[in-house]
Amino acid sequence: STQSTWGIIKVSVIPCQTMMVDDWYKNIPIITRVYLTLACLTSGAVTFEFVTPFTLYLNYRLIWEKFEIWRLLTNFLFFDRVTIHLFFHLHFLYSYCRRLEEHFYHRRTADFLFLLVFGAVSMLVISACIYDLVFLSHSLVVMVVYVWSRRNPEEHLNLLGLWVISAPYLAYVMLGFSFIFGGTAAAAVDIIGIAVGHVYWYLADVASKIVGRQILKTPGFLTAMFPHEEVVFGEEWQPGFD
Repeated sequence: STQSTWGIIKVSVIPCQTMMVDDWYKNIPIITRVYLTLACLTSGAVTFEFVTPFTLYLNYRLIWEKFEIWRLLTNFLFFDRVTIHLFFHLHFLYSYCRRLEEHFYHRRTADFLFLLVFGAVSMLVISACIYDLVFLSHSLVVMVVYVWSRRNPEEHLNLLGLWVISAPYLAYVMLGFSFIFGGTAAAAVDIIGIAVGHVYWYLADVASKIVGRQILKTPGFLTAMFPHEEVVFGEEWQPGFD
């Protein structure tokens, strides 16, 4: 009797836990979910040596001469092998992409995707013309953190249980940690993310208010990817506000 009781408990607990994880995963907004999944799969593939970082990093010569165009995407997907550092990266990716997509970009999935596309293209141009970087994944996450922080200036964050900061300072705190632990090369990655994030935020939220219209308009091909979302912009639309 005891064994059968415990057997029932064991059999019932595992499906329950599986359902909880499944529900959590399905409730992640679609763009954040896809980005998080691809980042996890890429890091797992490198950790278990299915691929190497040398096949993923941004190299314009190989893109141009050998048509290895996947590098334009994969350099945004690889953060690290499965280490404690990877979990910190994934935490910021998940937390701040999800917060933006669920709240500010609620029922505006195409607009959130455009934010990421704008950031990625801008960083690719910077890497090609100004400062050569082989992986831009962290820069893109820093951009998202920066945009979120500028749109939530009243938020206060508890860092490691040691001190509290206002949201607008978060990206700069990340920059400070990068400089302390990684030097100027690591800091440059954060600076690019902050710079691109500031340009996006200024054009989307500040300049659009000044001129009274959207400066950054989501391309139609992105909007067409999410045809069932009712997006209405007009007299009630205010740049920088839900």
